[in-house]
Amino acid sequence: MQNFSLQIRRLLSSPLAIYISVGLSFFLGLGSVPLFDLDEGAFTEATREMLESGVFSATYLDGEPRYDKPIFFYWLQATSISLFGFNEWAFRLPSVMMACFWSYAVFSFSREFMGKHRGLIAALFLINSLWIALIARSAIADATLNVFLCLAIFDIWRYFKSPSTVVILRVYLWMALATLTKGPVGVVIPLLTSFLYLVSIRADKKLYLAYLNPLGWLVYVGTVAPWLIAVYLEQGWGFFEGFILEHNLKRFSATRESHGGSLLYYMAVLPLLVLPFTGQLGGIFGKLKQQLLDPFSRYLLIWFGVFFVIFSFSKTQLPHYILNGCVPLIILFARNKGLFSKARWHMVFPLAFMAILLALPHIIALAAESTKGYDGASLSRHLEVFNVGYTITAVIIFALMLAVSLLPSIRTWQRLVLSGLLLNVFVYTSFASVASGFQQAPVHQAIAFLKKRTETSGVEEPIVAWRMHMPSFSVYRQKITLLRPPQLNELVLTRVDRLNGLNKYIENTIPQAQAVPVWAFGGLVILKVLPSSYAMPQNEDGQ
Repeated sequence: MQNFSLQIRRLLSSPLAIYISVGLSFFLGLGSVPLFDLDEGAFTEATREMLESGVFSATYLDGEPRYDKPIFFYWLQATSISLFGFNEWAFRLPSVMMACFWSYAVFSFSREFMGKHRGLIAALFLINSLWIALIARSAIADATLNVFLCLAIFDIWRYFKSPSTVVILRVYLWMALATLTKGPVGVVIPLLTSFLYLVSIRADKKLYLAYLNPLGWLVYVGTVAPWLIAVYLEQGWGFFEGFILEHNLKRFSATRESHGGSLLYYMAVLPLLVLPFTGQLGGIFGKLKQQLLDPFSRYLLIWFGVFFVIFSFSKTQLPHYILNGCVPLIILFARNKGLFSKARWHMVFPLAFMAILLALPHIIALAAESTKGYDGASLSRHLEVFNVGYTITAVIIFALMLAVSLLPSIRTWQRLVLSGLLLNVFVYTSFASVASGFQQAPVHQAIAFLKKRTETSGVEEPIVAWRMHMPSFSVYRQKITLLRPPQLNELVLTRVDRLNGLNKYIENTIPQAQAVPVWAFGGLVILKVLPSSYAMPQNEDGQ
């Protein structure tokens, strides 16, 4: 056992550990599950329509202008699909590649200012963090944004330590690319973080001149302006009004898409966001005054604080909104002296989370009994979605994590890295398959039904979506699904909890018509709007 522990220690202390972690946490099963709604479906459908239309200056989603995000990630995704084909792996590849660059950036920065060994630990913590791996594996823009934000904030610190024109120009380039990826946050976060740090240390006034660097702003404007001109020519002022007002300013002043929260939201979410390293939070915030005395730690804590405070006051909140703010915490975790002890209590948090995943089939079964509507219809399929393989795999992973916590001669940081690796392997294979079974299987069943219906009749009927948006439906059909009320003789896709509203609409707006169900599964329903006198054949699939 001692010899085995020694081999584990040697492996985790070598660069090979990074490659193994990237392979398992980022790439394992990358294309094995369908795209998830809403975000993955929205990004990929917008990219599909970009390639179909040949319009590369602006994005559209189900035929309507999409103002949510700028253009850069769509270009990456379009390139990947063009090279590797129309599949989940190609859709997600840009994110995972940017996450690899992100990991290297953290490794390089941490090694430069904390030493090679601490740099290795920081990179391993980042890669094997549960939420970082989620963002890395998702066909959305967040990993790309995080790369550029980190590069900008890292280079700002380098500039503070040794001012040079090359470094400051790089900062403006990274901020420009972050802006092209997700908008104003790409410039606000780096500038606000650095400004607050300079104020806190009463820095020399010369350092403030970097904010007015004409060459830097020329790089920024020269990078961003060509696309701004192109999107204006394509969509006019609509993009600027929709993006700046609706998807930026109003996210802070009003709750959007039911993603509300409170001032305490991120305080409650933070322990989950940094899994499996939750136990390290005490070492940071328990010694906050001491941390703030060190300039490097202060800079990192201000970076975290900017994210935490801004999004805590936002009226629209999701866990991953402050994920970039967790990067400085991860770097600080790698600086913790207690990492080299043999303490085992830190394993309580990942073990507890894995225990919940192990018990999930029973938790879902109980929830299904008291849940109604769309969610109830979805959860009612729990016996079909969960299988023996899930439970067996969960038991094995839990047992391995328990064994890791008991191994002798293993350092605290090594236990945490191994537990993160095991969690990621389970979550992004077995758990991801189950999640897909609940959310995405009905979408694919609906598409299969429509295909069979078309093959049988020889006619492809028009279909619209009523008061719901699952853009992966359009992705896999490779056709736009209009989001509007149905008309006579059209098919309509909706959720079971939206049926009453649909029937009332038809009753009030389409004289002598009715919506006849032709298919239903997992909380989704397809109906056809027909004259009231029409009698539906009894051999239709579904209901």
